[in-house]
Amino acid sequence: MTPWHSRLGYAGLIPFIGLTALVLQSFPGASYWLLSYSALILSFLGGLLWAGSLNRQVPTHVLFVSVGVMIWAWVWLLLPQFSWYLPGSITFVLLWLYERIFLGDTYSREFMRLREWLTGLAALSLFLAGSFGTTGL
Repeated sequence: MTPWHSRLGYAGLIPFIGLTALVLQSFPGASYWLLSYSALILSFLGGLLWAGSLNRQVPTHVLFVSVGVMIWAWVWLLLPQFSWYLPGSITFVLLWLYERIFLGDTYSREFMRLREWLTGLAALSLFLAGSFGTTGL
């Protein structure tokens, strides 16, 4: 892992934090923007699972989880009228736990530490938006 991975990972939190602030202020459109960005990032994480299985010996269920994560994120976009913030927050944490349990020995400690911070802040953003914001789609 290079310093660019960390920099870009943390930069990816800017939309979570900024859009959550806009959702909390009931800014028009911010709710869907946060929902779609969250779904995009969750799909990206599913893609990381898929890519990680190409060069490593991982359990077969990793492939199924990777595709399931992407389909789950797609469902968020199909049903935007439902407030996905709290389920989304939980999903990010569950995916991180899954990786920690089943891929903790496969991924570097540095990467897992980065994922912990990124997941924690993304999940917190969604939790705050779901607890104190309005959906306003």
